[in-house]
Amino acid sequence: MKAEAISPKGLQIAKFVLGVIVIGLSLSVMAEPGAGVALLVFLLSITLLVLGIERVIAGIGLAGLRKSSRIGNIILGGLTIALGIAVISFPLFAAGFLILMLAIGLLFMGIARILYGIAASRRNASQWSRAFAIGVGILSIAISFMVFASPLLGAFLLTLILAINLLILGIESIAHGISGRKHVSAPD
Repeated sequence: MKAEAISPKGLQIAKFVLGVIVIGLSLSVMAEPGAGVALLVFLLSITLLVLGIERVIAGIGLAGLRKSSRIGNIILGGLTIALGIAVISFPLFAAGFLILMLAIGLLFMGIARILYGIAASRRNASQWSRAFAIGVGILSIAISFMVFASPLLGAFLLTLILAINLLILGIESIAHGISGRKHVSAPD
């Protein structure tokens, strides 16, 4: 069962403003992907700071959440802020680490898609569905090897994926700020 909690006016304004900031930062990352890894990581770290602040504000301001959810939002927002500060402090290390994680994630996803495609043959899945899963798996593995071989390609892919994700998060924050309502689970 879902309940709706009406956000206080200040929280609505904060969500809207922070959403606009997140969208602006994500669009700037998309507009200038060749600006250099350090600059892009810096912009993304600022975005992490903004999102962390938004979570802390949500934890403090959403009265409709259980106390544990509010505390969780505050703690996770604080951790997001700390991560943003760490990324600002060590941008090249952060970029290299994120690129490595991207390549490993793509490799695992590729293997999983291939295994799914093989296993789907035992469940009477259509041939095109199995072929598509296996093809996507092979593509994911190939891209992961390309990222391992060329960190610049990995930086571009990572930047693009994160910028799109942050754009979506910013739109979500603006929508919550405009509506003034957020769906929360009702206590049992």
